[in-house]
Amino acid sequence: MDVAELLAERWYRKPASVTPLAGGMGSTTWLAEGDGWRVVVKAVDASDQGFGPGLELAARLADAGFVTGRPVPSSTRQLVEAYDGRLVGVLEFVDGVSLTAVDAWAVGELLGRVHRATGTPEGQVEEWLHLLRQFDEWLDLEEWIRPAVEGAMEGVRRLGPLSWAWLHGDPAPEAFLRQADGTNALIDWGAAMHGPVLYDVASAVMYVNDSSQVVPAYLEQRPELRDEVAAGLGAFLQVRYAVQAGYFAWRCSNDIRTGIADPAENRKGLADARRALLTQYP
Repeated sequence: MDVAELLAERWYRKPASVTPLAGGMGSTTWLAEGDGWRVVVKAVDASDQGFGPGLELAARLADAGFVTGRPVPSSTRQLVEAYDGRLVGVLEFVDGVSLTAVDAWAVGELLGRVHRATGTPEGQVEEWLHLLRQFDEWLDLEEWIRPAVEGAMEGVRRLGPLSWAWLHGDPAPEAFLRQADGTNALIDWGAAMHGPVLYDVASAVMYVNDSSQVVPAYLEQRPELRDEVAAGLGAFLQVRYAVQAGYFAWRCSNDIRTGIADPAENRKGLADARRALLTQYP
């Protein structure tokens, strides 16, 4: 993709430099710099239905005072442009240092504030479980995957009423950036979705491999959810690892190599999901 040409044609910006960045598992990104400006250009597959809504959510949260890597509208006021067979967004560059697992309290605290700002009425859990059903074609790659995924879905169905919000969807510590003034930003909204808040909480716990900081920090912002978190976090951790299982089964089956250096990393992701599901949720 000719990023300089894209920016000139669709965003009316002429960059002095374009530098590839380390991409995520489903995107390709570049840092573009011009006279007094820096932006991140992000491209995803044309079939990615969550990219546009994620950018819209980032814009709404930026309007509410969060630092999110706000999308920059194109010359036609679009947040997403189709270009060279892909979907492309241009985002404000956010400077900062990525958090790590030792910053789990900060992760939980900011996640709680985001959910408080984006809370919605409860939606339909069965519709939301498409998150797992989308991988159905690949769940027989190994014999353990389908039973684990079906068990995770049933665990969520058995829960009572759930609190919903607009979710980040993939709150790994590296999506949180500590800025020079000590505040934290939350970027990378490509997996954003409308769903139960426990999915984001479980995702954060999974990434730091510890609930002892994420959960108390989250509940400090959302104390009214204490009973809901206590009753449902385990079920949503099972869902989160089941998503990992389905996702890596899909990547292994189709030899998807975006964001990795060696296809063995897909097999490792699947093995890690298996280990968690079969040891914690046999």
